[in-house]
Amino acid sequence: MVSASEDTVEGEEKRQVEWGVYEMLTRRYSWEDRLDQAIHDFGANPEFVLFFRDLNRTRTFPTERVQNAHARGMTPVISLEISWWGRGGDTGYLEEVANGEFDDFFQQWAKDAKDCDLPVILRFGFEMNGDWFPWGEQPKTFIRAWRRCYNIFKEVGCESVQWMFSPNILWDKRTEKKDFYNYYPGAAYVDLIGLDGYNFGDHHDKWHEWQSYEEVFERTIKASMKFNKPVYISEIGCADDKRKPAWIKDFLEKVSKDERIEGFIYFNHFNPRKGEPNWRVDSDPETLRIFREWVKNNEVSSK
Repeated sequence: MVSASEDTVEGEEKRQVEWGVYEMLTRRYSWEDRLDQAIHDFGANPEFVLFFRDLNRTRTFPTERVQNAHARGMTPVISLEISWWGRGGDTGYLEEVANGEFDDFFQQWAKDAKDCDLPVILRFGFEMNGDWFPWGEQPKTFIRAWRRCYNIFKEVGCESVQWMFSPNILWDKRTEKKDFYNYYPGAAYVDLIGLDGYNFGDHHDKWHEWQSYEEVFERTIKASMKFNKPVYISEIGCADDKRKPAWIKDFLEKVSKDERIEGFIYFNHFNPRKGEPNWRVDSDPETLRIFREWVKNNEVSSK
């Protein structure tokens, strides 16, 4: 939706940008309470909430979570890891999925999603073009697995799930063709494109340094136009740093004007045990203020 706003230059229209946040599922805390806390922190309802699941056969489609998210005006974005948490560490099951050994798992998910009948976005095997997940860097097998599972949902008659092809951003000297075009399951099997990328800052590891929003995403956004599908930033975050408020401000201003991007999901999380940077927007008061102000103005632009 696009409408004029009082603070918009005359003759220039301001668009609304869809946005969301990551909220981890955990047994230790009430997920629903944390959704309510996120709404309070940001001053508005995010359109999306992202969380992760795995191939554990005892975990069925998260119907209750989907319903609770929608009750708060959020569309769930389920990031499905092609692994089984706690089983052999980094053991992945991409080949097994492609060969049909998990057909019963996906058939049950498809039936439950159909019965739930609420919109869901499924990020199957996200960041498949990286080497840090066990399902990564296997393009032919990935395409076979994706198509097999996609077809199961269609055969069951589940139309409420949109499939998001979600590669990691291009970050080394490989070409787009070698990096993520060859993982693409095909236009008939994909509804949305989601790009994952972060500004890790100068102190995370030897492979990363402080980068602007454009340095992180621009090359990949351009390459994603070839798909001719709606493009989202499905994971984005900025490391804690004195430059973080300015980085967030710059990102929000630019994504608001970029007609190529439908929206974004901010990875609002900090897990020091994993050695990850503090991505949270409330890591300092100024970053939170900037984000809340953007959310307020983004809401106004939609009315």
